[in-house]
Amino acid sequence: MAFNRSILRWGYKLSWKKILGINTLLLLVITIPLVINAVLNPTRTRSEAALLHPEPISTEFEAPSEPPEIYLVDHFFGKEGDAVLIHGSNLGGWHEDSWVSLSGKKISEENLVTWTGNFIEFKVPERTVSGPIEISILGQRTMWEGTFYVIDENTETELRLENGKLTGKGLTDGKELMVWLLIMSGEKDLKITKVPGVSLRQIIKDLPIGRIYEIKLNLANSNLLKQSYVQFVDLLNIVKKEDQVVGLAKAELMNAKGELIPLMSHPLYVSF
Repeated sequence: MAFNRSILRWGYKLSWKKILGINTLLLLVITIPLVINAVLNPTRTRSEAALLHPEPISTEFEAPSEPPEIYLVDHFFGKEGDAVLIHGSNLGGWHEDSWVSLSGKKISEENLVTWTGNFIEFKVPERTVSGPIEISILGQRTMWEGTFYVIDENTETELRLENGKLTGKGLTDGKELMVWLLIMSGEKDLKITKVPGVSLRQIIKDLPIGRIYEIKLNLANSNLLKQSYVQFVDLLNIVKKEDQVVGLAKAELMNAKGELIPLMSHPLYVSF
């Protein structure tokens, strides 16, 4: 199997010779769309995708001693062509009798980038939709407990984790929000408090990748939801130790019918 390991650089290169002489108003017209679409436009490569970075690439198959497990899908959202990294164990390595699927469709060989005993990396195929991620290792199947969101320029719901706060925008139709906060480095617990009008339930899970705080928020504050239509609103306050780095590992927003609303997040991990 020939793995495709080409890496596209994230960035924009503007010719300042062309920009010189343009008035301030025209410069704003040019640059504002770039800022708004910065999350969607660049192709996300491995280094930009990973909350946790994989081991060196190996195509050697490791016969699993136990059933496969998926700990994390990083990111939990992406557009067509973006890199997605599965963290787990007993994943074997590439084998003609093993496969990965997104929304019930197997990932083709041309969209597989890396496959080792602990990591699988693939590119989001064209014309795919949001849904579950499943793997089969020599007939032993397991499914990630989250949902992968395929986003595009029409995706309006966004979460942000920065400055000790979790904020959200475009939550208007939401009823309940579930997030996973992952402590990627450092020890000790987080101190998490809600904002007025939001109820909170919290579960702590210890996984091989780190400690997970699973938090469920009941979004019953109608004023808060209305405000989120036009601006980011506060959802959680997070206090951490100085040496801790915290990541948003998963998120699910449900409407009143129990249907999931596609969303994205930027930035994904912080050290505030």
